[in-house]
Amino acid sequence: MNERNGFAICQNGFEALTRDELSDLRNVKTLNQTPGCVIYSGKLNNCVFPHFYANESETLEDVGVKTLAGRIFDYFINNTKNIKFENTWNAVFLDSRAESGLSRRMKSIKEAFFEIIKKRMSRVSKLMVDDFPKKPGDYVGLLVYVTDFNKLNVAVNFHYNGQCRMADDPLAPSRSYLKVEEGYRVLEHSPLQNDLVVDLGAAPGGWSFSAAKRGATVFAIDNGPLKKGALQWDTIIHKKADAFKFVPDTRMDWLFCDLVEEPHHVMQMISQWFTNRWCRSFVINFKFGHVNPIKLISELENVSGMLMPHTNAAKVVHLYHDRDEVTLVGTLKN
Repeated sequence: MNERNGFAICQNGFEALTRDELSDLRNVKTLNQTPGCVIYSGKLNNCVFPHFYANESETLEDVGVKTLAGRIFDYFINNTKNIKFENTWNAVFLDSRAESGLSRRMKSIKEAFFEIIKKRMSRVSKLMVDDFPKKPGDYVGLLVYVTDFNKLNVAVNFHYNGQCRMADDPLAPSRSYLKVEEGYRVLEHSPLQNDLVVDLGAAPGGWSFSAAKRGATVFAIDNGPLKKGALQWDTIIHKKADAFKFVPDTRMDWLFCDLVEEPHHVMQMISQWFTNRWCRSFVINFKFGHVNPIKLISELENVSGMLMPHTNAAKVVHLYHDRDEVTLVGTLKN
């Protein structure tokens, strides 16, 4: 049992960066890792790489599906004795996908748990939602992460950071479309009808396409060509220009930026946008390149730095659809 230890779920392949973030930026002690998961000791309040985290959890081990499901139920009932469930609550089951067949194993454990809770806690089970929470925040429910066929981590109090696999659109010009769609989810709002959007480094047009679908007028700034669905919208105005030199004629409702450039160059350009209040909301991607990712995150989050002093609400996050990059979402001060 590791009741006082927490666990943080991240993308497979980003465990080392998650450990570095937790130890270097969040002042928590990392203990060990499994694929897609870092075990830590301490209280985590903010994070970039984790999709979910729980500051108190338990590690359960057993060889049987029904036995593991029963132990999850025992943990759940023992840790929710003082909670009166009146509203819906989320049961989130995930696995590392590190071994063939592990996802099937996770689903079998989940189904066995659902059978138990429906029999033993009928009223509470009817309020259960088998899905991610709809928005980022702290939740009371059930978070289960299956690390291998006979071992899992479980918690009832957890934080959801907002990341989620998004549905693709066959008309989208590129898969980067998924990043901006996920960015809206983390930010909890998206472009509206008649909003003005500027997309710096727009080609081939995935982010512009996303905003145009919602009824926004988009100024797509890029010397490169737009493709596929981005060509079908009259509300996407393609301006062949250098994104670093573009200055808007009026204040934009949204600033998009997904440039393949050195991150500090992008920060300097965005600082000009923020200082001059040229936008209201923003989704901005920063590639790691040759920069230390943890140092980059520290700079982006610095309350006295280039960007944060101008923001009303901003968050750096490693999206489900991000690779060697992070995304900054938020709004500017009025």
